[in-house]
Amino acid sequence: MRGLFAALVFLPVSAFADTQYWDYGAWTVRVERVDTGEDLRIFCTASTGGDGLPALRIAVSNGDALPPYVYPAPILHESAPRGYTTMMQDGQRVQFEFDRDGVTEGFVQSFYDEDGILQAQAAAHADDSLWLLQTMRHADQMWITRGGEVIYGASLAGFTASYGKIAEQCGFPTVGVIE
Repeated sequence: MRGLFAALVFLPVSAFADTQYWDYGAWTVRVERVDTGEDLRIFCTASTGGDGLPALRIAVSNGDALPPYVYPAPILHESAPRGYTTMMQDGQRVQFEFDRDGVTEGFVQSFYDEDGILQAQAAAHADDSLWLLQTMRHADQMWITRGGEVIYGASLAGFTASYGKIAEQCGFPTVGVIE
């Protein structure tokens, strides 16, 4: 028994993670700092929704290409219980809508995660990321639709503060979106 305890005490620690959360209106920011032993990786996510429903997320890390060179894309994530299908199907066309003049399209990708759970993600074209973020800053609500049917309605209350927080934590400027 003493040998097992000694082995557990002296196991090398390969990574240390620290996670923090902030809430802004309908949005939650999650920042995870992972010390790999070689460098510090910071993963920042701003999201709304979830709790069994789809969730709209913006996720970046300090190792990504970041603004002002590349803007993060808002992505609608959906997960299905084991053995069930997702509401969004692979290859389907969706629209990100704010009003009649504020619409851009995207497509769904579905896949099984490492646990065998079906996942689906809807993202607008990468070229539309900056426009989406700018419009999200000024709008109150965004709808993701498929064939005219609303798949998900996202409150944008707290979006600007959430975007500012992930920019602060992951080290990129807010120019073009907030400023």
